[in-house]
Amino acid sequence: MSARFPFAIIIDGTTVLPHSMRRELDLRTLPLHVSFGAESYTADVDLSAEQFYEKIKDPKAKPTTSQPSIGECRDVYEQAARDGYKDMLVLPVATEFSGTFSVASTTAQQIIDTNIVVVDSRSTASSIGLLATACAKARRAGRSLDQTAALARELATKTNLLALIDTLDFLRRSGRISGAAAAFGSLLSLKVILDLKEGRADAIEKIRTRERGMAKLQELVEARTPAGTRIHAAILHANAPDRARLLGEWVQERYHCVEYWVDEAG
Repeated sequence: MSARFPFAIIIDGTTVLPHSMRRELDLRTLPLHVSFGAESYTADVDLSAEQFYEKIKDPKAKPTTSQPSIGECRDVYEQAARDGYKDMLVLPVATEFSGTFSVASTTAQQIIDTNIVVVDSRSTASSIGLLATACAKARRAGRSLDQTAALARELATKTNLLALIDTLDFLRRSGRISGAAAAFGSLLSLKVILDLKEGRADAIEKIRTRERGMAKLQELVEARTPAGTRIHAAILHANAPDRARLLGEWVQERYHCVEYWVDEAG
């Protein structure tokens, strides 16, 4: 089979990026598994974002995620090879957040007659989405696999994700914070802003109200990026499309968005 492009781009299962863009750019995806007790699903295969949010309405639900196996990575690579791709660029979630980078790299060495380059995205979610679109544009412009991998490494150090966490309960249920910390935060109705970059996820602000949280998020963006700057921007939301729309309108009013899209995080 003849490939559409000189090399394939494979993204992590934690990536947030509209499916229409994934299809247009021919992006392949490593599977992400989500478990609720004994029930296990594959994100975007047999568990949509809407189904995920419906399940976590149950206060007893404790969702956990797991990385793809070597066999699953091999399946993705071998399918790309059958589709005509001997060269591949893989963008997994930051090594500090998951073992996917290690699995993807180990598997890459096992696929004969291919050249597979694995680049640590240093982040997750929409940050990987922005990396992927930049790499896809570079590929379309004629850059080689090695040149595009170098671009990915460079942009991974510049991409920043700010996240307003509306409730600490889901973080508690997933085991990411202690029950005591979540109970204290809930008692005070605290909202937390996380700063994700360079493989770190730091809580940089704690706010009492959602409105103040949104305002603080905007303050942080303006402090880091002067109004009118040319930016590549993505808005992701967790079952909150109206707030995402309002934040997106604010971003587009203040910045020259070379790239802009909105998607729901699962």
